[in-house]
Amino acid sequence: MKKLLVSLLAALSLSVSARETITIVYSWTPADTAANFHRSLAAEANKIQDRYNFVFDARPGAGGSIAANYVAGQPNTVLATASAFFIRPNFFPNESHDIGQFRSLFPQCAAPAVISSKKYRTWADVPTDRPVSIGMSGMGTTTHLIATQIAKKYPNLIIVPFKSTSEALISVLSDSTDMAVNFMGDSAQYVEAGRIFVLGATGSKTVNGVRPLSSQGFTKDLDVMDVPAQLLVHNSFPAPKAQEIREIFVKAGRSAAVLDSYKPDFCQSNNQMADKDIQPWYAKQTADWRRLTQGVALK
Repeated sequence: MKKLLVSLLAALSLSVSARETITIVYSWTPADTAANFHRSLAAEANKIQDRYNFVFDARPGAGGSIAANYVAGQPNTVLATASAFFIRPNFFPNESHDIGQFRSLFPQCAAPAVISSKKYRTWADVPTDRPVSIGMSGMGTTTHLIATQIAKKYPNLIIVPFKSTSEALISVLSDSTDMAVNFMGDSAQYVEAGRIFVLGATGSKTVNGVRPLSSQGFTKDLDVMDVPAQLLVHNSFPAPKAQEIREIFVKAGRSAAVLDSYKPDFCQSNNQMADKDIQPWYAKQTADWRRLTQGVALK
């Protein structure tokens, strides 16, 4: 019996090692709720086939450029990123990645960003006659653009960069900053405990009782500033293999585990997007975020 067990374990080990490893390289801190989108996808993809072994790795920093440049130089890697991928090169063209070197593989979902505060329950409570600070996840990112939109109505706003939305929220909780741009999943436990308030959300719909910012006197540009989580591949990635992996992800994306991972951030699934729509969607994002960065200064 013992010999049989040893043989079975050896066979299982050989089966796993025989799989070709594909690394999903996440652009942000692994503690973010959005990291779970990609972890759950990898886990489900591994369950439904035996050709590839998908593993999760995080390489945060530089608004996603560290992860993007790593993927550009490494075979068998897939980039897990969001809208900052399209934004950062517009601010730092010489220090970032090249958008044109990548193509879309698998959209995951689009999540609303929210403005959280420990001090203010509503925008009517936010003063206009003295400096007010708002934390976000680094210059030249989506949360930075959102903060600049808020500053159009509150010119007294001081924008403070952090490494992640989680750190920006911690700064609010510790009274270091007055507000933060973050996500529903970051805020949920603190909202339930009555420790912070959510003042508004990006997108055009009320989400979990939180009204859109554009319905509260802010610009309509905030309606299109939901954050799309997605997977990309470098142009050097073989097209037939990319298509095969995409088909695995599409199937895995229907699972309850993957869809449940979206719920904390109220991330609206688009992971069943048709093949023909993928690259037009990618091109539209490139154009939309380029437009939204125009006239925004780094300071």
